[in-house]
Amino acid sequence: MSIPTIALITTGGTISTLDSGHGAVPHRSGRELLHHLGEKRTEVSAKVVDFEKIPGSAMTPARMAELARAIESELRRPAIAGVVVTHGTDTIEESAYLCYLTIASPKPVVFTGSMRTGSELSWDGPRNLLDALKVAGSPHARNLGALLVMNEEIHSARFVTKSNGLTLGTFHSPAAGPLGRIYNGEPWIFVVPAMKREVLRAKVEANVAMVTTLTGDADSLAEALARPSLRGMVVAGFGSGRVPPEWYKLIEETIAKGIPMVLASRTGAGTIDDPYGGGAHYLRSRGMIAAHEIQPLKARIKLMVALGNGLKGKRLKEYIENG
Repeated sequence: MSIPTIALITTGGTISTLDSGHGAVPHRSGRELLHHLGEKRTEVSAKVVDFEKIPGSAMTPARMAELARAIESELRRPAIAGVVVTHGTDTIEESAYLCYLTIASPKPVVFTGSMRTGSELSWDGPRNLLDALKVAGSPHARNLGALLVMNEEIHSARFVTKSNGLTLGTFHSPAAGPLGRIYNGEPWIFVVPAMKREVLRAKVEANVAMVTTLTGDADSLAEALARPSLRGMVVAGFGSGRVPPEWYKLIEETIAKGIPMVLASRTGAGTIDDPYGGGAHYLRSRGMIAAHEIQPLKARIKLMVALGNGLKGKRLKEYIENG
């Protein structure tokens, strides 16, 4: 059986770093990363596209959209069976989620990275890269939307989030768990998400802010809304969607001006609804849009994509709340 050819698109991140004596910085190219697979290199076939060489913290939504378009370009090639993207883990879940929202191809799109630099003992980069290449070449990974593969787990970009700044097992999917795992170097898919996804163009409206509720902080929402040219706002509320009472009036005034406001949970999981007076039920009745089971950071990406595609009113609400 022939080995499927995978496009390896590199963007930098910890997986590409070396410590030059002044801290680890992105350095390695895609070919260098493949070299570190050693004899396992013969188990995969990859076409390298060096897209960027930046840390994850330098990635922007506009650059994420450009990355999504670059991925689509590779997926259109008949010889390419799937794509692997190496990426800094600080923002990998946001880039992967934007691709989940904007890439319709049934071919696998797999994001991966590393938590340890290439200068550290037990660098996890080669293992994660090999696993990601294997998943991208698996027919069982088709039609799942963008995925994230790290620490021998396969996650949907829809649910995965980073939970710890340093540990190898940092990526989890609170609402659903991993879709599968890597056993003895081979991918196993156990779960296929039932949720449908609507795919839009890879265009973003960058002027979308996010504010997190904090106890005793009545001013942060007003400060965030004062940004010039603001087009949308995500509020990461307490629990299942609650905010300080001082925010109610400002939220209603903002929605009345035509600025969409999305309500998420700062816990990162759970439906946005509750029986409390003045809670999520009240805020939704006043026009806030619920980001059910979408982490606040991803809700911001989804709102950016929605506004970039010109969605508004009922159409915008349905897109954010469904899927």
